[in-house]
Amino acid sequence: MANAVTLVLADHHVVVAEGLGMLLDAEDDLAVLDLAHRTGQAIESATEHQPTVLVLDAQLPTGDLADTLAAAKAAAPATRLLVLSGNANPLTTAAVLAAGGDGCVPKHGSTRQVATAARKLAAGEQAIMVAEPPPARDPSVELRVRTLTSRERELLGLLALGWSNRRITEATQLSYLTVRSHMQNLLLKLGARSQLEAVAFAVEHGVVETRGALVWERHSA
Repeated sequence: MANAVTLVLADHHVVVAEGLGMLLDAEDDLAVLDLAHRTGQAIESATEHQPTVLVLDAQLPTGDLADTLAAAKAAAPATRLLVLSGNANPLTTAAVLAAGGDGCVPKHGSTRQVATAARKLAAGEQAIMVAEPPPARDPSVELRVRTLTSRERELLGLLALGWSNRRITEATQLSYLTVRSHMQNLLLKLGARSQLEAVAFAVEHGVVETRGALVWERHSA
């Protein structure tokens, strides 16, 4: 797309990265060129694509953030660097900027914030975003969310971690047919055509708390 703001998105949660990438790519003026899930992949992708903006999860494995930002800047000097941070407070933001980042957005902020930040960076501005209160849900969204059972919410949270149906079956000790039935039900309730679309919906509307699911994952390991 001519004149689009091109993005490479790096997040270690595969399904979350895919969901956020799908939502950003749906914007008329944004184009997601690639997804990465490790530091080395992010640098390689930035080198290959030279995107307008490289969106980096602050908690990418196998790499210190400052080193990652320096390597990204060396690999793609014209690319602006946007960091998704779990703690987008003034101290964290100052550290990101001091390390070479060009902007910072709360990790659990809205897709709209990430899109706005990318546009600001593309325009040569600095992009510092703070957590914003969640917008009032569309009544149809609220209705769909309210129909989810606690078990369906739990499984949706595990999907957001990138877990397969088979892994969920093994971890929860539910039968595969039971897990598949739950998945079919939650897709129907959310009006989603695939598990990826369900996760994108859940992340966008705050239905799942991936940090809580990560705690569950560590305790069940």
